[in-house]
Amino acid sequence: VMQDKILLGFLMDGPKTGYEIKKHMEHSTDFFYNTSPGSIYPAFQKLEKEGMVVMDQSVEGGRLKNRYSITPIGKKAFNKWMGKKPALSKIRDEALLKIFFYSHFDREKRRDQMDKYRVDILGRVAELKELKKQLKKVENNPFKLKTLDFGIEYYSFLNEWIGRFAENLK
Repeated sequence: VMQDKILLGFLMDGPKTGYEIKKHMEHSTDFFYNTSPGSIYPAFQKLEKEGMVVMDQSVEGGRLKNRYSITPIGKKAFNKWMGKKPALSKIRDEALLKIFFYSHFDREKRRDQMDKYRVDILGRVAELKELKKQLKKVENNPFKLKTLDFGIEYYSFLNEWIGRFAENLK
């Protein structure tokens, strides 16, 4: 399961609580591989049973914290996965699906819908640029920053493509 790999990857940087990982995911991997926050703890339980992580409980600020660490078995599994060629993903994009069926959609509403979609896209580009600006201050891992570059370029391309498409809507 991909979420297992994501959790193990975050633990490669050091022990973390489920909450800390959830927060890291919100500002990083969720932009390109969305997982359900509610599935983090069940995934940790499974990984713990498989011997890939261990949990340490401690009290911090009067609260019980469950901090997870990756084990040698977990590191081996993570490195095995990392050593494999990435699978080519299929695009899953609701906008493309709607465009595919535009012949069944009101002509007058097509352009308006795409214009509103472009506003959302530009908002995402701005969000990613701001996130990159903030992360550059604290993140020294160039590979993590490169995934932000990908997101910025991807959404910029999407904005341009949708713009050209919308210009030709009749």
